[in-house]
Amino acid sequence: MSKDYYALFGVEKTASKEEIRKAYRKLAVKYHPDKNPGNKEAEETFKEISHAYETLSDDSKRRQYDQFGESAFQFGGGGGGGGFHDPFDIFREVFGGGGAGDIFESMFGFGGGSSRESGRGRDLEYNLDIGFMEAVKGTAKKLKIRKYDTCKLCDGSGAKPGTKKVSCTYCNGTGQVRQSGGFFSIASTCNSCSGSGMIIKDPCEKCSGTGREEVTKTLNVDIPEGVDTGVRLRLSGEGEAGKNNGDHGDLYVRIRVKTHKFFTRRDYDLLCRVTVSYAQLVLGDTLEIPGINGDVELSLPSGTESGHVFKVKGKGIKSLDGRGIGDQLVKVDIEIPKNLNPEQKSKLREFEKFLGGKKALGEESLAKKVKKLFK
Repeated sequence: MSKDYYALFGVEKTASKEEIRKAYRKLAVKYHPDKNPGNKEAEETFKEISHAYETLSDDSKRRQYDQFGESAFQFGGGGGGGGFHDPFDIFREVFGGGGAGDIFESMFGFGGGSSRESGRGRDLEYNLDIGFMEAVKGTAKKLKIRKYDTCKLCDGSGAKPGTKKVSCTYCNGTGQVRQSGGFFSIASTCNSCSGSGMIIKDPCEKCSGTGREEVTKTLNVDIPEGVDTGVRLRLSGEGEAGKNNGDHGDLYVRIRVKTHKFFTRRDYDLLCRVTVSYAQLVLGDTLEIPGINGDVELSLPSGTESGHVFKVKGKGIKSLDGRGIGDQLVKVDIEIPKNLNPEQKSKLREFEKFLGGKKALGEESLAKKVKKLFK
């Protein structure tokens, strides 16, 4: 006999989703098989209200039900004889077991099978700021992570210590309920056990049956040489615990490198800038330049021009894969003295005259250069 889903819940046909949900929850608690062991009538009622709720909670199904009633979901519109037949039986007869029928079921999720919600836990990401020298030389850091981890009291089972989960009587432990829906046999997640296939009668007091608890965990992380901003380090299994004893996710540590007062980098090359005097550029000198692992000696030839870049081979940053080391690039700039006293200015003018004036210093006037072009 056809049943009125709205009357089953004691609501009007215009009832909102929330009103239907509240009515369903009230009846589900009353007729749940675990609260009525051995009561077949209560079990059948629970199945009816679950099927009714699945229909009315889905907008598309509800529209079809309002227009056609239960006949909207019956095979062939209520045609005669023999009950409902699995449409995939046609494919099995042609292809045999494991043929196209099973392929369609695996593609669309129809038919039997289990869909246990014991999924993998969430991946987490942590932004870590480190110093420039820590990045190029490597370091070790301690991280404090707040996350959901496996409950220690129940060891992730969700059940009170000394008790166990029991198989869901509504779906027989499969985690899915198979129902006829038009041409297809549709397997949907069991509302009673939320797809886990198991019921917790006595939940753990610490985690309230979730199998997870919120904890703060301290992790030791080794930062390898050569990391730079944007590098992500993966710590396998240090993410959140999955539900129903599912696997842990991973923790990704995203590196952000602070700037340095003296050094910058270009890939694995180390860049720096030093200022020298005019005399050092003219006469040449040997400089001690700061490096990653101590001072680096740089020979400055006589007659070096300001802005010249020297390459010190193999004194850069070690690559992450350990297969090479960059170079240290040193740019030399002339240091212009400021706030000279009168005596210093006088000596500088004498030195200019001694070299033969501005021409000797390479400061030929623009007017003379133009005249040369027309000669």
